[in-house]
Amino acid sequence: MYDCLVIGAGPGGLTAAIYCSRANLKVAVLEKLMPGGQVASTYKIDNYPGVPEVSGVDLALKMFDQATALGVEYLPMEVTGIKKEKDIFLVKTNDQTLKAKTVIVATGTKNRKLHVEGEEKYLGRGISFCAICDGSFYQGQDVLVVGGGNSALEESLYLSSIVKQVYIINITDEPTAFKNVQDKVKKTKNIEVFNNSEVIAFEGDDSLKEVKVKNLKTKEVTSFKVNGCFEYIGHIPNTDFLKDLGILNKYGYIVVDERKETKVKGLFGVGDVIDKEIRQITTATGDGTIAALNAAKYL
Repeated sequence: MYDCLVIGAGPGGLTAAIYCSRANLKVAVLEKLMPGGQVASTYKIDNYPGVPEVSGVDLALKMFDQATALGVEYLPMEVTGIKKEKDIFLVKTNDQTLKAKTVIVATGTKNRKLHVEGEEKYLGRGISFCAICDGSFYQGQDVLVVGGGNSALEESLYLSSIVKQVYIINITDEPTAFKNVQDKVKKTKNIEVFNNSEVIAFEGDDSLKEVKVKNLKTKEVTSFKVNGCFEYIGHIPNTDFLKDLGILNKYGYIVVDERKETKVKGLFGVGDVIDKEIRQITTATGDGTIAALNAAKYL
């Protein structure tokens, strides 16, 4: 029996675990992938207070090491369902069912796909969602990045130091990334941005060789000869295992109050997986703090 089970080892989940441990609660973190969540696949972070510049992997590992040093138990398991019986939560995993008095969900989001011809075929064979993970495979080659937000442009800057040429395909009139990021992209010689454009198909043989892009204004279709494509077009919440609890909004995000608690008492949500406006590392850690302290208060 745990006082609290934290599902997800991103910044929100690890922060919650740290605060739970400091409140003398018996706490464990369940994570099906590597600790750190989306942060671990981020090339560089320069907006985390007190840390002028750090790689995502390093920041994630510091958080993880701090949590485990405080006695937080780490369980590499995937959660498949949650049920509450009286005052106890039954957390079903791919391995066993665990019991807890409170649960904090910090499962974050997964990458949204384009759902166009050839995408499924070339996932992992040219199409990737993580430049820091797979960028080195395309050293000296041409790659394409889909998206116009901060992630798309920041990862394009990272790729520009490895590959020969980066083509950014953005569906809107202008990228939505912060101006300072856009300015860096404009100054980088081997990055070219194509606005008002969308990917319509992926082609190749055993691996990706070509991406067809349609200009939404002229309707002209251009073929880009590239070996890699990185998609950054948004995210979908990881909440399939919560559908039966009635705590999700129509988009699948967890609805919480100011205590980060759902309408199921003792069940909390933090980080990117909850219904909120701003999703940043700092907001996730703030959520984790609030949820943990309120979980302790609930107990």
